[in-house]
Amino acid sequence: MALKLLIIHPDDPFRRHLSERLRLENYQVVESAPETESMAALKDGRFDVILLRTTGLLSRRLSLLKSIKETCPGTEVILLTTQDEHTLTGSIQAMRMGAFDELIVPLDIGTLHRRIQDAHVRQKERVEAERSRG
Repeated sequence: MALKLLIIHPDDPFRRHLSERLRLENYQVVESAPETESMAALKDGRFDVILLRTTGLLSRRLSLLKSIKETCPGTEVILLTTQDEHTLTGSIQAMRMGAFDELIVPLDIGTLHRRIQDAHVRQKERVEAERSRG
């Protein structure tokens, strides 16, 4: 079964282009704009990995990350951040809240692919651990 990936990104052309590139890697991709569709998309489907990009304040990104982890605790989240928005404090907060990684945009598609694969491995390990406990 193909890895199911949700891309939450406010820039429609960038999101569409990234989705097309990742579909070429045989990912099952669903797209969402952060404020309008992301929580509905989360409720409609189970995702292995989420790529999350928002604009604005760090508190806004962390709030959406928190909502995602509450709704889908087993899903791995990779934050996509611009250099202007990136802070060490923000990265640490995001990791403590359950983010798998943070990548700085623009990014290399090969690096993104590897981090998605790493996140998927961790997600599968968590699922297996839950099954063996229950």
